[in-house]
Amino acid sequence: MAVDFLDLITEAERVLGEGDARRAAVLLRRVRRLAGRHESATVELQADVGRYREILARTLDVTLARGVRPVGDQLLDGVIGIVGARRGTLARVLPDGSWRVIAARDADGADLPTPEQQLSRSIVGEAISSAAPVVTHDAGEDFAGQASVGRLSLRSVACLPLVRSYRVEGFIYLDNADQSGLFDEAAMAAVQAWLPVLGQSLGRALDAEQAPVEGLPGVVTRSARMRAELQELGRVARFDVSVVLTGETGTGKSFIARKLHQASGRSAGPFVHVNCGAIPESLIEGELFGAEAGAYTGATTRRLGRFEAAQGGTLFLDELDTMPLACQVKLLVALQERRIQRLGGSRPVPVDVRVVAAMGSEPDAAIAEGRLREDLFYRLAVFVAHLPPLRQRSEDVPLYARRMLAEAAERYGLPPLHLTEAAVQQLVQHDWPGNVRELGNVLDRSALLARDGEIAEIRFQGRRRAGDAGGGAGGTLPRLHEAARALLDQMDQRPDLRRIETADAFRSIVLLGAIARAGGREAAFSWLGLDSQVRNRNHNRVIRREQDRLEALAAALAEPVPDGLVPGD
Repeated sequence: MAVDFLDLITEAERVLGEGDARRAAVLLRRVRRLAGRHESATVELQADVGRYREILARTLDVTLARGVRPVGDQLLDGVIGIVGARRGTLARVLPDGSWRVIAARDADGADLPTPEQQLSRSIVGEAISSAAPVVTHDAGEDFAGQASVGRLSLRSVACLPLVRSYRVEGFIYLDNADQSGLFDEAAMAAVQAWLPVLGQSLGRALDAEQAPVEGLPGVVTRSARMRAELQELGRVARFDVSVVLTGETGTGKSFIARKLHQASGRSAGPFVHVNCGAIPESLIEGELFGAEAGAYTGATTRRLGRFEAAQGGTLFLDELDTMPLACQVKLLVALQERRIQRLGGSRPVPVDVRVVAAMGSEPDAAIAEGRLREDLFYRLAVFVAHLPPLRQRSEDVPLYARRMLAEAAERYGLPPLHLTEAAVQQLVQHDWPGNVRELGNVLDRSALLARDGEIAEIRFQGRRRAGDAGGGAGGTLPRLHEAARALLDQMDQRPDLRRIETADAFRSIVLLGAIARAGGREAAFSWLGLDSQVRNRNHNRVIRREQDRLEALAAALAEPVPDGLVPGD
């Protein structure tokens, strides 16, 4: 084009020099037309450069994001911005062909209510079945007769499948009910060229979400804190050592105990579950160790106890701290000598079992209150793992919910079930006093009440945690403490976060207290990057200053300082 300009201008100058004004005017009009086309091409080129810059930046953001929702947010925002859609929805496609919304929002970034009801299922179905983009500039004309198109009064619609390894992992749905011909061809071409990268990114995020814990097949979690505990359990599962699991009721201790058994060299042997709190005190010794005929009234034959029933396998002692102290003494002897003696018997019986114990309270508290013998605990506690409550790992809730719904659908003979985005948010915001057990009950109830396979609202029953007015843990200070614990998990994974600047993000004893409880005051100061000289000089001053800040915050919030937020000596 530059050559054309020069040629025309040179020719116009020559013609003007010869006095041919008419011919010169014709040549100048051609110059102006070329200039107009050049300006239009420049504008289009600048628009393309802007789009590809946005794609490059978003690709970096998508690559760095961790988790399905963060990846989905970056992906969806990028596509909406490049195409100029009024609203957009990102959904994952499940193996059975159904789909579940991951994120849905308008161009202003506001989440869409009930996005599942605002999509044309016929257009989505065509995009999934063909694994190719479906773009229409007037859906009312191109998809005339489709009920969903008419009901939603759709005009510009695009459904872009996200494909990885020849499988549709999900789709992006864009629409505008007011304007036909919205989607610019150049913008759509840029986005479609980007789709393979997006399909790979979404697929990797979905894989990571489903990644099992190493050493414990069938156990998954997205919580960094939970994964750290379980990975250590996975490493010791194959060794024949006793394990103690702690955690609130319903956190999955019996499930993890069974997975430990399955991952051990004793997996071919029996797994025997004993709930120590469900057996009357007068019967528990006979239940554990068995009884000879005549040992007590009604004992007409020899009866084997749970130890002998677990021979060659795993004995799981649930609610260990509810076992009578007298029986704890005999249990300690049995563990030390690997022999038991039946009630009424005089001959020791060798036993070969691995013991996994569980308790709902903290061992230190149970020992201090006289419910658990200290020598028994230390005999069992070759390895101790704490399972955090569900309210402290809310990122696991959607993951567990999908699994539980699939199991409920199979158990009750229901069609495939899926949760709306609003229902997922209800689940995530609930405080789960009953933990995973409560989640299972809630989802069973929701599955039975679902219409057309969709669960749009969760109806909770039963109590909420004391002091809670809403979905999170009660009070602002406990929520700050949970945030501090989450940050501590990250500090454990990333040493680069162990700096005093990290503590300044909270400006209270909450974080310092969390770290101090994890490893003591000295460890807290070490983690926060203070050298020994500064630590020794400022130790008590810093503690007092931060404690004052916490008490001032509590006063402003009209909340008491909960026990345990202030570190001990």
